[in-house]
Order: sequence, then C-alpha cells, then structure tokens
Amino acid sequence: MLEKMQSIKRLLLAFATLIMVVACGGPSPTAQPVIPEQGRVVETALGDVIVPQSPQRVVVLSQNALDNSLALGIKPIASTYSGFPHRANYGNFADYLIDKTEDITNVGHSSQPNFEAILALKPDLILSTVDDHRPFYDLLSQIAPTVLVETRADALATYAAALNKSEQGEALIQDFQARIQDFRQQMGDRLQTTEVSVLRFRPDQVRLYMQNSFCGYILEQVGLPRPPPQAKAKFYETVSLEAIPAMDGDVIFYFQDNPQNSMAQKVTSHPLWQQLEAVQQERVYPVSFDTWFLGNGILAANALLDDLFKYLIDSPP
Repeated sequence: MLEKMQSIKRLLLAFATLIMVVACGGPSPTAQPVIPEQGRVVETALGDVIVPQSPQRVVVLSQNALDNSLALGIKPIASTYSGFPHRANYGNFADYLIDKTEDITNVGHSSQPNFEAILALKPDLILSTVDDHRPFYDLLSQIAPTVLVETRADALATYAAALNKSEQGEALIQDFQARIQDFRQQMGDRLQTTEVSVLRFRPDQVRLYMQNSFCGYILEQVGLPRPPPQAKAKFYETVSLEAIPAMDGDVIFYFQDNPQNSMAQKVTSHPLWQQLEAVQQERVYPVSFDTWFLGNGILAANALLDDLFKYLIDSPP
C-alpha cells in the first residue's frame, strides 16, 4: 500500500512538473509520433511501439537500460542513477560503468526522474522497465516513444530491437551463453555440489538474496545450487544475527552498500559466524554491490560471471 501511494504521489508530481513547464513557456510534452513508414515496430511488455529507424537521442531511466544500451554500443544522452542514500556512490552512475558514462546527463534517481530535464533534452526514444516506470508510461510516451521491458530474460533483446541493434544483441546473448557453458564444463561434477550463499550487508541489517534477485537469476542460469534457506522464489529475506547459520553455504559471496557503514563487522565478529563451514574453509568472498545487486544488465552479468570464474575456477575451493 505504501509503495502504491508513493507511486501515485510521484505520478502526480510528474504531471504537475510538466504542466508548470508548459505554463511557463517551456517545450510541449506532446511528442511528434513516428510515422510508421519511417519507423520500426517493436513488441514490448505494454504493446507495440513505433520507434525511429536509428534513434539519436536516447534517454534511459533504469540501471538495466543503461547497462544494456552501453553494451550495445549506444551511449544515451541522459540516464537516471539507482540505489539508496546509504550507497557509497549514491547520486552517481554505477562504478563499473564509470569509463562508459562520461558526458551522459544525470536526470535524477530512477524512482523519481527529473521530467522537466528529460523534456528539455528532446529525446527521440526512452528506455526503461515496467517495474520502474509503468505508472509513468503514458506521461513518458507524450515526450518520446517509450519502450519498457518486463523481464530480465527479454530485456536485452527488446532494447536491442528498439535501438536497431538486434544482431549485436543476439551476439551478446550468445557470447554470454557460451561463457556459461564454459564455466559449467570447467566446474564439472562440482557444479551440482557447490551451494552458493549470497549476503548483503546493509547499514542496519543483513539480507539473504534468493532466486528472484539479479544475482540469484544469474546463479540459476549458470546452474549453481543455493543453500535450502536461500532456494526460494523470493527476492530476499532480512535475517537477524541469530539466523547466521542460514548464511552458510559451500561458498559465501557478500556485498555491501557502503563498507564505511555496514553490518559486516558486527556479523563477521559474531561467534556463530566463525562456526560456518564456508568461513572455516576460507571460502568467503567480497564482491561488488554495483554488479551483483545494482547492475541488472548484460555487462553486470558478465562481471558477475567473472567473479565465479575467479573464485570457483581459477582459485577453486
């Protein structure tokens, strides 16, 4: 209920912003529709959208869209950022994209984009996800053709179709699948017997990340099993210090929103932590918050797979 009320509040604020812009003589929020003969039809989660043949002024409003667009060789003119105020790099684009995001205009947090700034940029295509911006779809569509994706499985292919980069998208997907097969082959019999635990240390709590999270989705694609407490069709569960045994696995990967403000020290100094098999076998590995949690695109997926190769193949437990 709270999330729904917040979405309604953001939507009303967005409409109010555009009304004020127009009233003050700013650009009209009504986009010029793409003539079907001059555009392309893209199938999306919200129906067919006619997009320009070769978009030149792309704005992305989610981390997923930013990651995948850059992977496809398209540098957006603007993007939102993601994460929470306690994130170490809050207010900026994810660290793993730092060398690819120079000169991209920051148009606010993904949960509350600066619609006035987006309107002023005159985009010819907007990309995002249903989860992030379904309430704003009609509004965004008045600014430019808007493509929203619904699932991780079809995100890259849909963005690629919208950007007229379908061949490149298919190549990225095939390359990633080939890397997965390589990983599986090198793991051999260990693939089915290496249970992977994933933890997130926040400033005030610990979360177990499960099958519906980004990292859980990639681990499932790779074929690595999860410990029973984490083998659930959920995004995450928050656990107490008494539940430290549920954090165990054959290996533990953990990430932190901000190492300077984290539960990690409190947890790892706890007697129950010292009893975990992965801890005793020195199979606990820190990984990037930005790639394992925030990324949600093909570049982050490959970075996560790099970690699996590094810790499970190059330095096997």
